[in-house]
Amino acid sequence: MPDNITKSKIKHHFNKAYKTYDAYCTVQNNASQRALELLMPHSSYFEVIADFACGTGESTLKLIKQIRHEKCYAVDFSDKLLSIAQNKLLFPVNCILSDFDEKLFPDDFLDLVFCNMGLQWSLALEKTLILLNRYLTKSGYFVFSVPVSGNFPEIRAQFKSVLFSPADIIRVLNKSGFKIVDHYSYKHIQSFQSHYQALKSLQALGANFSPGLRHDNRGLKKINVREVFVEECILPQLTYCIGIYLCQKASL
Repeated sequence: MPDNITKSKIKHHFNKAYKTYDAYCTVQNNASQRALELLMPHSSYFEVIADFACGTGESTLKLIKQIRHEKCYAVDFSDKLLSIAQNKLLFPVNCILSDFDEKLFPDDFLDLVFCNMGLQWSLALEKTLILLNRYLTKSGYFVFSVPVSGNFPEIRAQFKSVLFSPADIIRVLNKSGFKIVDHYSYKHIQSFQSHYQALKSLQALGANFSPGLRHDNRGLKKINVREVFVEECILPQLTYCIGIYLCQKASL
């Protein structure tokens, strides 16, 4: 599938979820808080900051409340999610409709880049990371959370995206000009009333699309839910495997 078509489909699903996203983003909110807690001991002030893949602005709210700053940018490529963020954030946060794979800021412009549960949607992670690195000032910080391999063990492989392992992410970060300051991975289990509700939660977040998700083409109501889950998955739950990474722009 060509990249532009894939990105359009990803955007379409996030736009469909703009009314339900905030009610289902518990895991995402927890991940953003963990990322900020990893950052805070190193510094609580950055002059110019940016939240990429800001969604409805929940992560940006945490960012601006806990990090002292002079300027803040909130960036997302879903116009409907960003419209929610704009209503929450108001001035002086600058909301920008843009993909994180598009050149947006000058080099050496940002002191902190933040990205919560968004980089799994990059179609070329190393290219995305190199671009984010260019935005950072000397020794600027980059903190992010991202689903990693092992995510959703309850779901059969053909129905979910292939994700990087923590070791792969570290390797790509090093290649992209970052120095790893700290990192860790954790699991977050969400329980539901039924397997159908578990899948519905992904749809409500706009996260029910990838090139390998067959049920995306049939619609959630038209699939046999049990065929999506592995046979051993008796309990209706989803296990998120998430990595938290704190990096700095490496000195040349």
